[in-house]
Amino acid sequence: MALNRRLIVVSNRVPPSESFEEQGRGEASAGGLVTAVRAAMEQSGGLWFGWSGRTSRRRVTMGPTVRVFGRLQHATMDLSGDEVSQFYLGYSNRTLWPLLHSFPSHVDIRRQTYLSYRRVNRRFASSLLPLLSRDDLIWVQDFHLFHLGYELRRMGWRGKVGFFLHVPFPPAEIFNILPWSHDTLQALLEYDLVGLHNERYMHNLIDSLDIELGGESHDDTYYYEGSSTRLGVFPIGIDPGTFRPKKTHRSNDSQGDCNGHGTRSLVDELSLASTPDLQLILGVDRLDYTKGIPNRLRIFERMLERYSNLRNKLIYIQISSPSRTRVPEYVQEKELVERLVGQINGRFSEAGWVPIRYLYRSYAQSDLAGFYRDADVCLVTPLRDGMNLVAKEFVAAQGEDSPGVLVLSRFAGAASTMRDAVIVNPYDIDGTAEATYQALRMPLEERRRRNRKLLSVVEKHSSRNWSQTFTATLQAL
Repeated sequence: MALNRRLIVVSNRVPPSESFEEQGRGEASAGGLVTAVRAAMEQSGGLWFGWSGRTSRRRVTMGPTVRVFGRLQHATMDLSGDEVSQFYLGYSNRTLWPLLHSFPSHVDIRRQTYLSYRRVNRRFASSLLPLLSRDDLIWVQDFHLFHLGYELRRMGWRGKVGFFLHVPFPPAEIFNILPWSHDTLQALLEYDLVGLHNERYMHNLIDSLDIELGGESHDDTYYYEGSSTRLGVFPIGIDPGTFRPKKTHRSNDSQGDCNGHGTRSLVDELSLASTPDLQLILGVDRLDYTKGIPNRLRIFERMLERYSNLRNKLIYIQISSPSRTRVPEYVQEKELVERLVGQINGRFSEAGWVPIRYLYRSYAQSDLAGFYRDADVCLVTPLRDGMNLVAKEFVAAQGEDSPGVLVLSRFAGAASTMRDAVIVNPYDIDGTAEATYQALRMPLEERRRRNRKLLSVVEKHSSRNWSQTFTATLQAL
C-alpha cells in the first residue's frame, strides 16, 4: 500500500544533515535507518524530528530548527547538559538499555533520571506538535521515547502514531524490576501500533501487559480500558545491494586484488598479502557489554588451546567502534577487552604471527562490505541483541564462489529467521569454540547451500520491506 499521508519519523538522534544531502543527490546513505525509511518518507513528503546532538549550557526554550531537503524536512532541538546527563546517559543508557537487554545487575534505578526522561519526552512532544498536520502519520523510534505518544495525546493529538522498539523486550520478571513499569506500559498503549523484531519479544511484552495492566489480547491487538493497540512483528533488515560484491576477490580458495567495492580489504588493511593461506575470523560490533566481545575472545583462546594446528594459520580481527564513552560500564568493557587481547596475544604470538588484531575504530559501510567478503567466518555472538544487522550485512557481502560462514548467537533477534547460520550459545565457551572450528572446516558445497538460504532471508526482510510493511499497517488501522 502506497503512503498517501506525510510520514513523520521521530528518534532520539536525527541523521546528520549530510546524509539527507547525499540522498538528495542519489548517493548511498551512511545510516541504516535513513536507508530504511527514506523511500517511505519520499512518497508523500516527510519530516525527521529529534535531538540535534548539540548540548547547551541552559535549558533551551526556543523552537526546533527546520531545514528542507527537497521533499524531506529535518527538524532538530538541542538538549541542555543536565538533560543529556540524566535523560540520555542516565535513564536511557544506564536504566532502560541494560533492563531491555536482560542485564539486571547493570540497571541503575534513580528517580531523578526517570523524571528527566519524562520531561524530555514532554518537550519532544511540545516541540513537534506545531509542525504537525492533522493527517500526518507519526512513527516513533525506540526506547528513548516510550512516553512520546502519551504526551502527544495529552496535548490533543488524535492522529495515528506508531512505535518501533529496536532492542529486545525482556521477560516480565526482568521488566518489572523497573519501578515505573506500569506507567511505561500504559504509555506504550497510547500508540496505535507497536512493532517488535520477533515473536518472542512480542510474547514478552504481552506477558508484562497482562501482569501489570490486566488487559486482554486477541489477534495481535491488546485491549485495555476501552482502547486498543495493534502489536506486530516487523523484523528490520538492510539494503542488500549496499553490501553485494561486484567482483570476485580473495576467498577461501583464491586470492585477488580487488574487494569488489573499490575500497580496502582486510588483506590490505592488515598487510596480510604475504600470507595468503591465513584463514580470517571477523567480529564487527559497537563496543558494548551486550555484544559479548570478552566471551568471544575467550572462545578464540579456547580454539588456540584445543587446536594447535590453527597457530600461524588463523587470525581473528575484532573491529569495535567506540560507543557511549562517558558511561562507566562502557569504559570498564573497553578496559576488559583490551586486557584480554593483550593477554591472549602475549600467550600465543610467535615471530611473524599475532593471533588477534584489534581495531578500535569505525569504518564506512563500503569498507565493511569488503572486510566481510574477506572473512572465512564471521562471529556474531551477542549475549543479547534486538536484531543485529552485522549478521545480515555479512551474508549479503558473500560471493557465490566461496562464501564465508556465519556463526550466530541464539540470543540475537536475527537467529529467529537466519536458521541456516551456525547457531551457538556464546555463554558456552567450549561448545562455541568447537562450532567455530567446524565452521572453518565446513565443505564448500555446504557453505554455498547455507549462504543461498540465508541470502533469501536477508532479501525478503530488507530495510525497504520493513519500513513499507510498518507504515502500511499503521496507515491501514
